Amino acid sequence: MAKQASAPDPVAARAQLCERLGHHFSDPKLLETALTHPSWRNERDPGGVDNQRLEFLGDAVVGLIVTLELVRRLPQRREGELTVLKSQLVRERSLAELAEQVGIGPALLLGKGEDRTGGRERPSVLSDAFESVLGAVLLDAGYAATTTLLLDLMHESLDAVIAQVQEVAGPGTELSASTANWKTALQELLQQLGVAPPTYDLVGELGPTHARRFQIRATTSLQGQERSAEGAGSTKKAAETEAAQRLYAELRLLVDANQTAST
Repeated sequence: MAKQASAPDPVAARAQLCERLGHHFSDPKLLETALTHPSWRNERDPGGVDNQRLEFLGDAVVGLIVTLELVRRLPQRREGELTVLKSQLVRERSLAELAEQVGIGPALLLGKGEDRTGGRERPSVLSDAFESVLGAVLLDAGYAATTTLLLDLMHESLDAVIAQVQEVAGPGTELSASTANWKTALQELLQQLGVAPPTYDLVGELGPTHARRFQIRATTSLQGQERSAEGAGSTKKAAETEAAQRLYAELRLLVDANQTAST
C-alpha cells in the first residue's frame, strides 16, 4: 500500500516563503492571515479571519504598482494599449506563477476538502493568496518596500512585455492583445506563413529547488527545415516566453530577408 504524502509544515513553509520574498514580517500575524484560505476559517475557526480583506488590498496595490511601472517605461503608449499590457501581467495565471515561484502553495492554510482537491496548485487560489501576501507586505512595511519586492519578482515578465512592444509594435503601430504576448505573436506569425504552431519542450533544469531555472526549447518547421530557439527563466512560462521571443526574432529576420530578395 502506497504511503500517503505528508501535509506541508506551514511554519517551515512560511519561513522559506519569507526567504524567497526577501521580506521578514515584523508582524508575523499578517503573513499568517494572508495565507489563511476561507476554507480553513470555515472548518477550523468560523468566527476568525481569512485572507479576503488582504486580497482586496493586494489586488489594488499590485494593479497600481504595475500601472505606474508601465506608464514610466512606456511613455508613448496610449491608455488602451497599457491596459492590454497590464492585463497580461496581473491576470490570474501570471500571479499564480509568481506564487509558485516564491512557494506560497505549501504555506497555505487550507480546509481539508480544498487541500484534497488540489487547492495548493489551483491558479485561482494561488493568485488570490499572492495578492493577499502583497497586501500584508504593504501593511507591514509600506508602499516603497512593496513596490521593490513586486518589481523584483516581476522583472522578467516586465522586461518581456517591454521588449515585445519595442519589437512587435513600434512607434505608429497600435498594440493589441495578440501582440502583447510573445507566444501569441509567434503563433500568429506561423499562421501567416501556413506553418503549424510551435512546440515547447523542457530541455533542462538548473539550480537548487528554491532557485530553480528552467530551460525551454521552442521548435517549428519552416521551408523544410527545423527552426528552434531556447529560453531560460525562473518559471516554465518565463522560459517559454523567452524561447518564443528568440524564435520570433529569428523567423522575422528570415521572412524579411526573403521578402527583400523577392523585390
